[in-house]
Amino acid sequence: MNVTECIQQDYLEWQRGDIIAFSAGTGKGKSHFVKNKLYDHVKSIGKRILFFLHRSNTLEQFKAEIAAEGKSDVIDLITYQSFEKAIIHQNQIDLGIYEYIICDEYHYFGNDSSFNKYTDVSLNEIIEGADERIVVLMSATNEFIKEYLYNRKSITPKEYVLPANYDYVKTLEFYEDDQLIIDGLKKRVEKGEKALIFIESATDCYELFKQFEEHSMFICGKSHRKYKYVDEEKREQLLKNQRFEDLFLFTTQTLDAGLNIIDDDLHFIIVDIADPDVLVQCVGRKRIQYEEDYVHLVVKNRSNGRLGYDKGNLTTRMKHAKFLEEYTQEEYDQKFYREPDPYQLVYFEPLPNHGYKIVVNELLYDSYKYKYNRLITIQGMAGGYRQYIIELFGKESSISMDAYLPDNTRTALEEAYSKELVFYSQEEKRTFAEQLGLKSNGRLVTGFRKINGLLTIKEASYRIFPHDTRKGGKRYKTAWKIGQMPK
Repeated sequence: MNVTECIQQDYLEWQRGDIIAFSAGTGKGKSHFVKNKLYDHVKSIGKRILFFLHRSNTLEQFKAEIAAEGKSDVIDLITYQSFEKAIIHQNQIDLGIYEYIICDEYHYFGNDSSFNKYTDVSLNEIIEGADERIVVLMSATNEFIKEYLYNRKSITPKEYVLPANYDYVKTLEFYEDDQLIIDGLKKRVEKGEKALIFIESATDCYELFKQFEEHSMFICGKSHRKYKYVDEEKREQLLKNQRFEDLFLFTTQTLDAGLNIIDDDLHFIIVDIADPDVLVQCVGRKRIQYEEDYVHLVVKNRSNGRLGYDKGNLTTRMKHAKFLEEYTQEEYDQKFYREPDPYQLVYFEPLPNHGYKIVVNELLYDSYKYKYNRLITIQGMAGGYRQYIIELFGKESSISMDAYLPDNTRTALEEAYSKELVFYSQEEKRTFAEQLGLKSNGRLVTGFRKINGLLTIKEASYRIFPHDTRKGGKRYKTAWKIGQMPK
């Protein structure tokens, strides 16, 4: 089922003041509905549509589609960022001339707030005038922003939900060592297989691109210093043709949503981006055109230690806002005298009388709290980040719990089991424990009972069993042997 089939004729009954939300995975026809059914209806009543997009790349691609279909007479396009800039410079667009406001990929308001301090400006402008128009919110990953609208704005949109279907993800694998990706890409070169690679850091993305420059193209955000290495001709062809001709496309999350890649030869997607919502958007760039099409997805794992670091970073970022939330402004002034919030959650809002008031960017603050709580949830799972991502893509039944183990632990257990290895001496046991690398309170675990305890917590299928055996005429009553638990 697609969005048009889900909505049926409901859109004819929508009234000014309605806030509609499409919660639908990528490729479910959200934009198609707007460009066709809604376009025809709005044109018939002599009204207009303002369509917000969150990436200039996406706007350029969508603009070409609208022009080619002859629908620019009703649909105007704008990026959230240019709208925010217009508001700040008091040159904002008159939304009153539009009957419909379409917010494409509206998770933008939360996801981009960590590096764009003005996302709340556009959201407030759109929402606060909603009584005078119909607002349609569209996204595949919108849990946080729905929560924010409910808690902060007392808004519960009328929602149309189409659950995501990831049957096309044929395999889901994880890696921790970047060298594995380099080796894997070398094999793709030998076989002439295409791959789409997302990397969080533009600098890291460019450095990896350089190793395969002969076979690749590179894209990052226009504001980044590495953008000078983007081949503009290739970029234009990507937007126009919705495919890339090189074997590899290395990109940051600037390509995370909205832009379609339609390519029957693309079957490998590699993602080194921690945020699960952004990860989902990245995978959705490949448009599935037929039932037999598929993707091999490879994701960089995040250890609980790394997740703990991320939590600490969020705590630091929330420091000023948390204090202001719990104490008075006078106490805040005393605590942070001449110490502005370096992360700009707390800022000075100008008043009409030329004064200022201290304000918290609630959207950014709430997004940090949401991410912090999600990290707690992930850390509490037996398989940590791996398990969270596996469940996110609905692959629990196809992947054993052993897949959640660190690579070195899983490899050591699988090898010891398949080769029926026996560890006789204390030295051999110690060496095997070091290969497993399991720790408790930061210390290596070497006793088999504690190792088994950790394997039980992680719901692994392997355990160490005491083994009474002989070697070289000597009896070993407590040798170690690896066995599998019954399913």
